[in-house]
Amino acid sequence: MKRPGIQDVGLAVCFVLLAVIAFRPSGVVGGRLREWKAERQVLARYREEWKEAVAERRSVLGEGAAPQTIFEFSDYLCPFCRSSHETVNAWVGSREAQVVLVHVPLSERSAQAARAAICAEKQGAFRRVHDYLMTNEDWKTGDVDWESIAVAADVPAGTRLVRCLNAPATTERLARDAALADRWRITATPTFVSGRARHVGAASETDLEKLLGR
Repeated sequence: MKRPGIQDVGLAVCFVLLAVIAFRPSGVVGGRLREWKAERQVLARYREEWKEAVAERRSVLGEGAAPQTIFEFSDYLCPFCRSSHETVNAWVGSREAQVVLVHVPLSERSAQAARAAICAEKQGAFRRVHDYLMTNEDWKTGDVDWESIAVAADVPAGTRLVRCLNAPATTERLARDAALADRWRITATPTFVSGRARHVGAASETDLEKLLGR
């Protein structure tokens, strides 16, 4: 049997050193394993809180009888959220999933839009106001007449919506949404979360397949 030469030993040592470097916490493989472990921990947290989170949310797109639920963490001024709007509506239209919107406003203007959507929700008009905010530009700059926007979005009582905008209950609701985003480690909008997967960024039809675990 051929005895290993100095060159063979040197190669073996190099491979061992490369493996050690790769698998250490700061290495390529070690870093990816750490990320994978963190992702699994987050998904486990989703599952633990899932039923409670679904029961608590009211900004729902789609039928409550849909077999699966997807959470969308969204901001009304986020361009990728806005560009995903029709795709998300198509998901809902398929009746394969309902989408629960969690408001994560990143500016004061988008916070006002989130408040308007929450207040419309109390009148059973969330979907109409949500669609309006996602597809119109008139509220994005300048002084906003929320009562006129409520009328344009066919909200039954625009005056009531305006009174609701800065009510303590509305502020508390936004705080609960922010707390959920923090617990679930949401760092960007839009982020879509199901019981099986998470997708960050603009939505596509194939993303629904991943979120539904197919």
